[in-house]
Order: sequence, then structure tokens, then C-alpha cells
Amino acid sequence: MEKLPLDRARWPFIALLACAAMLATAYAVELLLFFAPCQMCYWQRYVYWGAGALALLSIAINWRGAQPMLMRVMCMLLGVAFLGGAFIAGWHALVEWKVLPPLSGCTVSGTGNITGNLWEQLGRPIAVASCDKAPFHVAGLSMAGWNVIASLALAACSFIAAVRPMPTDTNNEPGQLGAEA
Repeated sequence: MEKLPLDRARWPFIALLACAAMLATAYAVELLLFFAPCQMCYWQRYVYWGAGALALLSIAINWRGAQPMLMRVMCMLLGVAFLGGAFIAGWHALVEWKVLPPLSGCTVSGTGNITGNLWEQLGRPIAVASCDKAPFHVAGLSMAGWNVIASLALAACSFIAAVRPMPTDTNNEPGQLGAEA
């Protein structure tokens, strides 16, 4: 556990990479597998965009020599952002499992028929992905279900990073000369 990069100085960079990986996965499923995201899927992405921006800000202020308490607060804010993502993803998963009803704007509406005059079709509502239907499952969980797990893990790591002491460099202290040999 001592070797893990879970300290206030390094965690924002790892969190930024995790946000980028989660967003890349979501966009890859959309663009490469042709699964259209629903409204709640977009909400989950917004959390990762926001957490990524917060991680970038944390990296910048740490680079400028932030005090340890400020970095603790930034890691706590990252944890809260990831908890918000877990809440939204859990809500979405419960809608997919039919435990909660879907939102009014999250159901399929309109027609997918694009025949005839295209100009007339532009004014009509079009079909959108429904929040209550998961396009696929991996090991019994939808993407929203896996996002709950990932968001909770990222939140836990953020809170651990916030409370762990900062690493200290002891290589240049008096009496340590030749200790590495």
C-alpha cells in the first residue's frame, strides 16, 4: 500500500487519467459500437468532464506550490465529484433494472422513419435512446452499473489520498549519505 500513488500530490494526475479513460470508453462504445447514449448517460459523462477539470486545476495549483491543506481539500472535492457520479450512475442502473421509473425526457419518442421529404422530417421529434434499456451487459452489469463501481472506487481513492501524509524525501538529509548503497 505504501507504493501506491495515493497521496495528495500524485492523486490528481491519476484521477485525470481515470477520467480520460472513462470518457474514452464511453465515446468508444458510442462511436465504434454505434450505441446511442441516453440523457442519463450524458449526465454521467458531465461528471467525468467536471472531475477532469478539477483534477487539472489540482495539478496546476500543486505545480505552483500549493499548501498541503489545499491539496487535501482538492482531493476531497474530487471524491465528492466521484460520489456524485456514483449517485447518477446508480440512479441510471436502478432505472434500467425497472426499480425506479424513467424520467419523462428519457423515453423513446417519435419515429425513426426517414422517407419522403427530408425538410418536413426536420421539424418532427426523433427517436432517442431510452434510459430504461441497457444496450448490453458485461458480467451481468450495464455500463451504468460498472460506472457505479468505478466511481465509488475513484471516490474512495480520492478520500484516501486526502488523508494520507505527503511523501518526504530523505535522500538528502544529514546522516543519510551512503544509506542507499
